[in-house]
Amino acid sequence: MQKIYILVAAALFTITQACAPSRFVEPLNKNELSIGGTFGGPVIDFGGPIPMPVSTLEVGYGLDTNLTIFGALHTTAAVFGNFQIGAGISYQFLEQKKFIPNLSVAPGFNFITNIKSTKFWPKLDVNAFWNYGARTNYFYIGANNYFELSKTMALEQEQLSPWLFSPQIGHVFKGKQENWQLTTEIKFLGPYIDNSTAFVPYKSLTGSNGATGFFIGCRWIIGKKEK
Repeated sequence: MQKIYILVAAALFTITQACAPSRFVEPLNKNELSIGGTFGGPVIDFGGPIPMPVSTLEVGYGLDTNLTIFGALHTTAAVFGNFQIGAGISYQFLEQKKFIPNLSVAPGFNFITNIKSTKFWPKLDVNAFWNYGARTNYFYIGANNYFELSKTMALEQEQLSPWLFSPQIGHVFKGKQENWQLTTEIKFLGPYIDNSTAFVPYKSLTGSNGATGFFIGCRWIIGKKEK
């Protein structure tokens, strides 16, 4: 029975640590500072489909018009005695021309530690996004890539998924003065992984594969804007 509890905890931990929305798909302008937060997670069957209550606080700063550095604190993890942070940079390397989208890439990492263990995961987001309207709102499609460095899982089992690939779609709505943003995202976590025998009752739009995550967030942007 104890082994079952350990496997359940490991399954929850694996999917939760990778479950966060893509951050700053469109980089901030130079010298802009953004403070915000996100809420949501993979959907599970808990008397009905409900997203896991995963929350984060985030901060970003525009080093240049096409380059933003960011960090996030996982507040839900902290409630359970874990110190978990994520950080990275977002770089836009192609600008939109009619139907050809903007393209951005965001390498980064996720780190978690407690009194028993410490884990580190490199990650890479790649997104295509299209601005529209006077406020330059945008929608995007892309993929999140998580890389597991450990060769074993819980109970010293062989690591079967060293690379977790998760497609995503989202939309960012900008306020009238463009000093705040409302973010939404749907993420398809490991849509190629069979979840029919998982201890955690994940619900997925892809049926018995992977898990589907829903996220909503808000950020406030301050500081000098330089185009």
